[in-house]
Amino acid sequence: MKLFALLFLFISFTTISAHAFELIVIQAVSETKKTFITRNGKRQGIQPGATGTFTAEDISVLAKAINVSGNFTQWQLINSDAIFPFEKGAIITYYSATEYIWALAPEVERRKYIKSQIRTPKSSLVFKGAISRGLSETVSETTATTPTRGGYMGEIYYERDLFGYLAFDVGLRYEREVINYSGASLITQRNLAIIDLLYYFEFFPDYISGGQFFLGAGMGYGLSNTSTVGLSQSGPVSLLPTVKIGISFPFNDNWGFILDGASESLSTKEEQEDGNIQTTNQTNFKVGFGLRRTF
Repeated sequence: MKLFALLFLFISFTTISAHAFELIVIQAVSETKKTFITRNGKRQGIQPGATGTFTAEDISVLAKAINVSGNFTQWQLINSDAIFPFEKGAIITYYSATEYIWALAPEVERRKYIKSQIRTPKSSLVFKGAISRGLSETVSETTATTPTRGGYMGEIYYERDLFGYLAFDVGLRYEREVINYSGASLITQRNLAIIDLLYYFEFFPDYISGGQFFLGAGMGYGLSNTSTVGLSQSGPVSLLPTVKIGISFPFNDNWGFILDGASESLSTKEEQEDGNIQTTNQTNFKVGFGLRRTF
């Protein structure tokens, strides 16, 4: 019984598929090449107002049935600017479901459609400036204080798409930060190498063409130097983690504007003049803006 059911379904599917595509002969073409006649009509299920796709080799057109008899149908091109590309006597493929027009197009057209739906990996250079503000800080072997901290930085990144909407970037940063305590001010300079993982969201282009929100997380490592009058200390600094959210606006195919905000945790181990290591842990917030050059 199961075998009979499977056989029945197979035959039904084959029959439906066979009728889905039809090879038809063009019986006549009007002088304006806006209408044409085919030998299939009401007996084949075509009704006035029906639409169909007609394809051959690298050409595909869409037409509407305006006059239907038992065995013949007069069709009119839906696109009023189009010209019917086939001659009388041509044998072409007919399909009645317009929602599948892309799937019935020739192989070249199918490849174009599929390619348009796949995100093409791109590379870009990002040039940014940023300002930062200190949120919290702890320094080893000192009493807890809340200094006023702020600074500016310059960044350059190389960004590359991975797959889908996931990308990564690697970059360099120079940062200069001023730390104001009561009675003293320090200047910290940092040079960092940074790597981020980024994810772009696709809902924003519906409102601004090409615009994208993105989220990112990353880490960095480099050197730090803190100085004031009569004092200088330096050592390694690690950035872990940095979490950012931003938005990218394209100007054209090559250039765009980028704006982001980030929360960053830095840990610095600087060697003082007496040989002791001072560890500073701090959290900063920064806002960056700049230009993207896409290749």
